[in-house]
Amino acid sequence: MTQVDLGPFLAVRRHLRIAHHIPGRIRLRAGPAIVKDLGAVDSKALDRILRALDGIKDVRVNPSAGSVVVEYRPDTIKPEWWETLILGHESAAVGLMNRLLENELASAVSAAQAAGIPVAVSDGNS
Repeated sequence: MTQVDLGPFLAVRRHLRIAHHIPGRIRLRAGPAIVKDLGAVDSKALDRILRALDGIKDVRVNPSAGSVVVEYRPDTIKPEWWETLILGHESAAVGLMNRLLENELASAVSAAQAAGIPVAVSDGNS
């Protein structure tokens, strides 16, 4: 079964704030509590989750600076969606992330299902 584990995204997002945003480029900053609450953040997992979204051009994670810069196509990922993904209620963020992932993976999911392969997207809580 293929899964996209949103656990690392959900664990990190509550510690993030939007430091700077222009359509096509957003800089996120992590608060100092992230180290205390999470210890080491799996920046590779966060990078993989973001890169799984259609419209993400580049992700640069700088753990020592507590910074993530995401370059994206604003015609694919609407700039206002970042407010939901980073600052919105967790259920709204999960819903939007799943919708974005489903859109990106729709053709792969359809092909897998046609071949009888079960496919699921997880929020990391299962």
